[in-house]
Amino acid sequence: MNVFIKAVEESNWREIAALSVSADQRGFIESNAQSLLEAAYDSSLQWHPLALYHETTIVGFAMIGAKEGNEMWLDRFMIGAEFQGKGYGSLFMPLLIDHMKRHYQIARIYLSVHDENEKIIPYYQRFGFIDSQQYDLENGERIMYLDA
Repeated sequence: MNVFIKAVEESNWREIAALSVSADQRGFIESNAQSLLEAAYDSSLQWHPLALYHETTIVGFAMIGAKEGNEMWLDRFMIGAEFQGKGYGSLFMPLLIDHMKRHYQIARIYLSVHDENEKIIPYYQRFGFIDSQQYDLENGERIMYLDA
């Protein structure tokens, strides 16, 4: 399957902004439009919004950044509602991890999850992420990490 990651830019940001998760998942992740605004205006965190493509179709979105030393956040990761259940999440997670290691020379990746999103913790654990047993005080989400 021809899947790849491309920076969000003038040619694809509207399509990214229109992409959303299913209704029952909306409480677990910010909208892509909000993420793009954060990337544009929270410049101190140096967010990098990424479009996730299957051939010419955008099927998902990720945002990475907040790099400190050799650590970085995978702050957003979503597959569009109409593309879920087709294996895209399993294809893109290793690509994102590799992208972060190659382009940013990092040793640890962080992400955070809502406790109520019961399926997501085992999903991330499949890729080697570890539950830190700590919470992000800003948003109350559980922090997980991967030693890359």
